[in-house]
Amino acid sequence: MDFEFWDNCWQRESQPFHLAEAHTFLVKYVQQLFSAEHKVFVPLSGKSLDLLFLEEQGFYPVGVEFNPKAVHKFIDENKLELEHKEWKSESGKPLVCYQNQSMQVWLADFFDVSSKHVGKFKQVYDRAAFIALPEPMRQDYANHLMSLLEDNATILLVTMDYDPDEMSGPPFHITLEEIKQQFPGGQAEELCRCSLLDSHPRWKELQLSRLDEVLYKITF
Repeated sequence: MDFEFWDNCWQRESQPFHLAEAHTFLVKYVQQLFSAEHKVFVPLSGKSLDLLFLEEQGFYPVGVEFNPKAVHKFIDENKLELEHKEWKSESGKPLVCYQNQSMQVWLADFFDVSSKHVGKFKQVYDRAAFIALPEPMRQDYANHLMSLLEDNATILLVTMDYDPDEMSGPPFHITLEEIKQQFPGGQAEELCRCSLLDSHPRWKELQLSRLDEVLYKITF
C-alpha cells in the first residue's frame, strides 16, 4: 500500500473518490443482493458515507481503513459515538477497533486484519480497495480477502475502466478477465457501469477518452 500517496490525498479537501452521499451502485443493488442478516465487510472504507447508508438500511458494516486521518474524519464529521479497543496483529502491529451496536471501523492495515479480529463474511462491498492497489498487490489482496469469506459469499466490486495508455493509476484499470483470474473460485459478472468524465473537475483534468465506473458481482 502506498501510504504516502493516499495520505497526501487525504490532505486535500476535495477528492473525486469521496462522495457526499452513498454510492449509486450500492443504493441500487444492496437490498437486492445482500441480506441484513449478515455483516457487510468494507475494505479501505476511508470516510465513506456508504458505511452510514448500510447502517441506516439495517446492515452491520465492518470497515477497515489504514489511514488515521480518514478514520478520524469519518468519526468526527458524522458525530459518531464509538467505543474503541486496541489489538495487536500477529506481526505486533497495532489494530484499533471503533465500534457501537450498529457498526465497526478498524484503523488497521487490511493485510494485518484476520478472521480472529473481524470474523468471516458472506457479504463484501469493495468500492475503493482493489482499484487502489498496484497489480503485484492485487493477488495478495484477493487471497487475503478470500481468507475472510464464509461459504457462498458475495462480493460487490467497483472498478474503473479507462484506456491504460492514457493513465497509469491509481485508481487502476481493472478488467473482467483479471477479476476472474484473481478470484478463481468465484463467478464474476458485470452488473452496470456509468461514465465519470463529468462527475468531478479532477477527472476532467485528466482528459481521458473514457472513464467508466463498473460494478461487478462475484459469487462463491
